[in-house]
Amino acid sequence: MEHKILCYTGSLFAPEGKEVLKSIGSVVFEEPSKENLADKTMLVVQLGVSVDKEMIDCAPNLKFIATATTGLDHIDTKYAQSKGIEVVSLKGEAGFLNTITSTAELALGLIISLTRQIPSANKSVLNGEWNREKFRGSSLRGKTLGIVGYGRLGKMMERFGKAFEMNVVFSDSNVPGGLTLEELLEISDVVSLHVPLDESTEGLIGTYELQIMKPDAILINTSRGKIVDEDSVIGALKSEILGGYGTDVLSDELDFSGDEIRSHLVNYSKSNPNVLITPHIGGTTAESREATDIFIAKKIKSLVQESVLTSG
Repeated sequence: MEHKILCYTGSLFAPEGKEVLKSIGSVVFEEPSKENLADKTMLVVQLGVSVDKEMIDCAPNLKFIATATTGLDHIDTKYAQSKGIEVVSLKGEAGFLNTITSTAELALGLIISLTRQIPSANKSVLNGEWNREKFRGSSLRGKTLGIVGYGRLGKMMERFGKAFEMNVVFSDSNVPGGLTLEELLEISDVVSLHVPLDESTEGLIGTYELQIMKPDAILINTSRGKIVDEDSVIGALKSEILGGYGTDVLSDELDFSGDEIRSHLVNYSKSNPNVLITPHIGGTTAESREATDIFIAKKIKSLVQESVLTSG
């Protein structure tokens, strides 16, 4: 069977990955629509492309949905599976994912940017100022880095923290030897979140958790927006019980519109430099995108070949 593939990843797909897809079947690189999904057997998307029930129903011949991500909250996986569609992702691909450090690097970048006030200092210079005393900031050496979620990214953050001579602690109910979340929040100067979004982690950091943190601590989120109660974060910043928030994710980022910004957090950050927001770029470096494009294309091809052998 030659597959009909629609690939929509918002940027150029890696040439080597593109060739792998072409070896599976015919490929078009365009935004999904009711018309162009009608005959497709495979859909390849990136994070931020919402594959919901309506989109799936537009593709009655769909056999595979592939995404080069570990999180799957942008795909209605239950509905897809109920229609006999296999969802292919990077989840569980530990060997490969251990070579992708970009999200942990961004988390470290957010930490340094907030503690050293880099964006504000740069803006000051561009405005014609040269004021060292205004931007003293804080050193990381000797501070405590609290890592929530001691998986692949959590372990990378541990290595980064130790490289800066920080004291590193972690909390993870699935890994022995860690602290409770409360214990970690009470002693950490920097808290970095590295847990998947599910029923147990949605709203993990709310009003109570923020209140027990050190008043000058900073919170970093490169996981998913809904893990943090953003209104509680704004309240904590206004009350000065939280020193800063650096995030690569928003709770409503799939509905984000630059024409009418509804995010309370984004609007708050416009006049408050202790909030730093990036547009979910953790996994988006040239190297990581090339590697993940190629990997997911090869994984799809392998699964297609297996299904052919099984059916044969």
